[in-house]
Formats: sequence, C-alpha cells, structure tokens
Amino acid sequence: MRRYRPWFAAAVAAVLVLVPGTSYAAPPAPGGRILYLALDDAAGGGAKIQSVRPTGHDVRDTGRTAFFGASPDYSPDGSRIAYIDGFSFRTMASDGSDDRWLVDGGSGPAYPRWSPDGQSIVGEVGGDIWSVSKDGYAGGWSDLTGAHDSNDLVPSWAPNGHRFSTSTFNDLRIYSADGATTLKIIPLPGAYRQAWNPKRNQLAVEALGDLWLVDISSGAIRRLTNTPNVQELSPVWSPDGRWLAYGRGSGTYNNDVPGLGVKPVIWLMDSNGGHRHSVGVAGMPSSWRAAG
Repeated sequence: MRRYRPWFAAAVAAVLVLVPGTSYAAPPAPGGRILYLALDDAAGGGAKIQSVRPTGHDVRDTGRTAFFGASPDYSPDGSRIAYIDGFSFRTMASDGSDDRWLVDGGSGPAYPRWSPDGQSIVGEVGGDIWSVSKDGYAGGWSDLTGAHDSNDLVPSWAPNGHRFSTSTFNDLRIYSADGATTLKIIPLPGAYRQAWNPKRNQLAVEALGDLWLVDISSGAIRRLTNTPNVQELSPVWSPDGRWLAYGRGSGTYNNDVPGLGVKPVIWLMDSNGGHRHSVGVAGMPSSWRAAG
C-alpha cells in the first residue's frame, strides 16, 4: 500500500509514442482466469476477491475480502492465491478454501507476488520489498531492499526468477533476486503498479492514470494510452504474454481508489495496445492464470 504521495512536476519524456489503433490481426483469444478485486459497498470500501474468464463469463467468488490495493496473486500453478488480510500475508486455495496465515508484515503490507518457482512470496512493506517462505515465517522472512532506501513498491518477478522489478513513483528499478544489487533504474514519473511480461523482457506500467510499455534492456518507453479523463490502472499480463488486462475508470487520478465515483471495469488490450474491449465486469485485475 502506498505511503507517500509526492507531487510530480516532471513531464513524461517526448520520446514516448502512443500506439495507434487496431490495423493488425488480434492474437489468439485469451484463456484462463483473471483474478480481480471487486469493490464491495457493503464492506466499507473493501473488495471481494473474485475471478472471471477473459470473456467476462463464469464469475467465481472466493468468499474473502481485501482492501482495494491488496492485489492478490495466483501461484505459478494457479492452485493457490496469496493475499493480504489486514497486516497479514496469507494464502488460500484458488477456490477460497484451505486458508493459511504466513506472517504479519506490519506497516501496510500489499502486493504479494509469488516467486516463479512457487517457493516464496514477496510483497511491499513500509517502502521495502520483503520475502516470506510459502510455508510461512518459520521458513524464512527477510527484507530484500531495505539497504537501498529507495521506497520500493509493487514488486514483479522476471519469468526466470533471477530478477524482480519495483516502482518508486519516480522510476522503475530492477534488482537481483536477493535484492542486494540494483541492476537498472529506468526513469518514469508516476510509475506505480507494474507487471513483467511472462514471455518478454518488458514491463507494463501504470503511471499517472495511463499505461506504458517499458523495454527493460534498452529502457525505451512506449505510451499505450493517453486518456486525460479516463484512468487505466493495474496492468496484468496473460500467461502467454499477448494480452493485458487492466482496470478502466473515470474520475480524478488517485493511486489508492481509481475512478472516484465510478467503479473501474476490467478491459483487455493486446500487447501492442490494440483490440481494446471491455470484459463487462467491474473490478481491478491483479493476476492471470493459465488454467480455467
């Protein structure tokens, strides 16, 4: 969960290019299930943890709720979900059963993310990225980025598990798997929620209410959306890396509650920014698994 709200005076670099419409064939229709948070008015601003097919059909509820910035995550095999409940890191089976406490994070834990090997979960705690074993505190609990003092938020793993990325509201940072080494810093004002493509060396990034595509090797940035009165947030890659799910809502930009007054709706676009369409389900996507 965000703890700082810096003001951004810097404009995004002029090299950023808006991707044009849909003049090319769409990739194969996406499959699997999208995990998302649906605002629950009865829960006082909380959100239901649910999943849906990319077609908008077969909504399933886990019976669990979380705060809207919790961003639960499927395990690599799709069988379990890591999520935040209050100050605790927890996991449950994908249907909401077999709930397990792992560790209490303190200082607003958020954005739990499974390692690609499924053995641990990293998450944001107090501006650092911490790691906990899938077996809980007894299996290991450590601060990966505390030595860098860089306010690291929203981790995302490289597919091979050798690196992970974070955002800081000013830039994107690439770390070695143990967090000890900063491998690259890529400036991007307002960078917040971001996701590493499971098949390519690129990040999809939410920054100041729009979506951006960042090539990690070169640092080149492409603008996917440019909608002053509409927010696109929380990008999530399909397992084949060909589609992005994201939340789309209108209202004043806000990192914690997007689309003030209007609940965000799940949309899809292909990896080039084309073939955009609504799934027809209100919510904020947070993870995508291959199995249905």
